[in-house]
Amino acid sequence: MKIKIKKILAQEAYELRHPLLRKGQPFETCRLDNDDHPETLHIGAFVSSQLVGILSAFPNPCPERKAQNAFQLRAMAVLPEFQRKKIATQLIQNILLRIKQKSTVQIIWLNARINANELYLNNGFKKLGTPFEIKPIGMHQRFLRNIPNES
Repeated sequence: MKIKIKKILAQEAYELRHPLLRKGQPFETCRLDNDDHPETLHIGAFVSSQLVGILSAFPNPCPERKAQNAFQLRAMAVLPEFQRKKIATQLIQNILLRIKQKSTVQIIWLNARINANELYLNNGFKKLGTPFEIKPIGMHQRFLRNIPNES
């Protein structure tokens, strides 16, 4: 199965955000703050022409590291029939490369659903703090990854 990852518009991400991340909630909940910020990145994973996975990255300081220039990963989703095929890892690696090109970014952070902890640990992220609840979604864990200065 050949996966192609490319930039998409925020509105294109809603196609998966709503049924996979906001099921049962109003469609407007798909729109996230800063979706249209000029530095925000939205990428999609495609099999043929079908969008099967999404991930977004927003310029946003980490609450525990406000002094550092940061991007937050949000709204990762992969269609159920395409899960466990390394698509999420490909999305993470692709967006990390795109973010690293922004020379001022020092850290990348995210709030992950507890059942995704292993995915982020396997992609170089470290747990930050203890699990917490985001209502009405459920329990989450904050993760952080430093961006090394490679210049």
